[in-house]
Amino acid sequence: MILYKTYQINNLMMEESKMPEVNILATTDIHGFIDNQKNSSALALPAIKQQYPNALLIDNGDFFIGNPLTSFFSEQSTVSPLVNFANDTAYDVMIPGNHDFDHGLNYLQKQAAALKADYLCCNVFTNTDQLVFKPFVIKEIAGVRVGIIGVLTSGMSMISDYSLLKGLIIKDALAELRKNVTQLRPQVDLLIVAYHGGIERNLQTGSPTTYATGEDETYKLVTSIEGIDGFICGHQHWINQGVVGSTGVIQCGYAGNCYGQLHFEISPQKDISVSTAIIEIKGLPLSSTTYYDNNQYQQWLEAKVDVTQLTNFLQQKFNRKNLGIFLDLQGSTNQTLIDSFTIPYGVRIYHLNSQEYQQFSQRQWSLKVEDFAESTTDFRVLTNSYDIWDYRLEEQFVDNIFDEYLVYLGLTQEDLA
Repeated sequence: MILYKTYQINNLMMEESKMPEVNILATTDIHGFIDNQKNSSALALPAIKQQYPNALLIDNGDFFIGNPLTSFFSEQSTVSPLVNFANDTAYDVMIPGNHDFDHGLNYLQKQAAALKADYLCCNVFTNTDQLVFKPFVIKEIAGVRVGIIGVLTSGMSMISDYSLLKGLIIKDALAELRKNVTQLRPQVDLLIVAYHGGIERNLQTGSPTTYATGEDETYKLVTSIEGIDGFICGHQHWINQGVVGSTGVIQCGYAGNCYGQLHFEISPQKDISVSTAIIEIKGLPLSSTTYYDNNQYQQWLEAKVDVTQLTNFLQQKFNRKNLGIFLDLQGSTNQTLIDSFTIPYGVRIYHLNSQEYQQFSQRQWSLKVEDFAESTTDFRVLTNSYDIWDYRLEEQFVDNIFDEYLVYLGLTQEDLA
């Protein structure tokens, strides 16, 4: 479905005779899925930009980290092969997502420095109040001045380990975005925001769709700040689109399964109309470029992993009292540890009564920690198993436990600083 909205912009900086169409194309949450052996749909992304005239291509974050292949990349090279893939795809702008910080700021900065694209984020600061990345950029295409601002979810402190954000301050997305829109709006014809966060309300009705935690604030940002023509979001791995007020909004899926389009038309009267679309990746040729050595990757998958520290890692990560840990592992190699988790390699917490807990705990578990007082009648258990009563699900975490555990094993706090 495509939605249209026409509205007036009074500060266009172009001559009336030079007002073409502009296409803003976007991807989000690629998470490094460029596996040649599995014909990953993201491998078609280098072909999309040439399908459209006057196009800018933006990636909305969580590009570099998020599946076993990216763990392999980070262990094998300082600069990930995903940088070459991004450059071949011809991104104009990229922004960080929360998982792009999972291997530490130093690693992310090395990737950003090797990109041909501008890497933007307006609300990530050092503890000396210096911006880590550029907040915005102005691109001119077919005579149209397009301003693009990058912004990261305000919920980073809730969803990322403290050690990963050491020395960083993630400022409020609304305040920083408003400040940058105010500065940039008079300089451009179109203003686009790329926000690594999700949607918390129905785009058409405004009704809440998630809890207001500050992690997902698309609707709030769009309705609170005037002057935004197009808004790209992601983070939730959902597909969504629409027009809120006079702003086109697109949320572009996961792992390259689709991309989003903001199509702008400018009339001789200087009115701007925007249509939004989500386009599935199908029918486009997959890139034949090989970005990594598959034989080396297979050897890495077969390598042994120390799983004895996994429960310690989970206890430190979730840091909760009276939480049992029950893991069903298929082995102790990279491959078997990967296979032990359901994509995107997360865990769940369930809330069980005494009878349910007795039944659950008596299964055969590879790793098991029962951290409960004798008088406990109310049990919370963390597990990678989905073979449990859905109605007892309390929390679901999409953190990539496999990747984070490898980081836990291999990196010190000094490495992450």
